Amino acid sequence: MARVLFFIALIIAAASAFVAPASNAVSSPAFARTSAPKMTEVVMDVDMISTFAQNANVIATSSGDFGGAFYPVAGLTLLGALILYLSPPLADE
Repeated sequence: MARVLFFIALIIAAASAFVAPASNAVSSPAFARTSAPKMTEVVMDVDMISTFAQNANVIATSSGDFGGAFYPVAGLTLLGALILYLSPPLADE
């Protein structure tokens, strides 16, 4: 009985993760009118481009970060082992 109640509570908790929270905050209007940027004001200088390149390199990660390929390989192996465990061979009739 406790397992059934736990399973029902788990389903309710998982379903509640997809419900949008009610917010009483005042928000801005959905469509705010703004003026279009003028092309004369949009100028990219060398400093801005180099700053962007440096920030992009900070965000990017290499294949060796976070354990490399260990976690994907281990996860797929465990998933395959679970599938093999849950699907025993069919019995001869």
